[in-house]
Amino acid sequence: MRVARPLSLFAALSLALAGAAGTATAAPAPAPKAVAAGSGYAAPTMLHCKLNVRTATRSSATVLRTLHNRNGNCPGKGGHDSIPCWLNKCGGITAGGNYTCQSGGKSYKSWLPVKHKGKRAWVAIKCGTYVTP
Repeated sequence: MRVARPLSLFAALSLALAGAAGTATAAPAPAPKAVAAGSGYAAPTMLHCKLNVRTATRSSATVLRTLHNRNGNCPGKGGHDSIPCWLNKCGGITAGGNYTCQSGGKSYKSWLPVKHKGKRAWVAIKCGTYVTP
């Protein structure tokens, strides 16, 4: 059984209290079959409808891909993107450059390594969720 570990609980509560759309963080859809068992994956949440995959641990780094959550209050006709973690059980969270999940929000530095086309890439994990087996 997979258990979601929302990493942006404080941000989610702050947004909910401020009247933002959505009242809870959504768990990502099941991992794509191409993801190796035991590796885990990262995905955007209901409060943060997209999550950028970047070349480095800086918000100015090149965006390789944008993951979308098109369920619930997020725009789009449905579908929830995810990306496999670089390390087993989504380990290796590291400090990098500052980022915010929404304009004027709290600043974070935690980045999660993920696999993009067989190479290491990074997501601003406080704006997303990671799931492990």
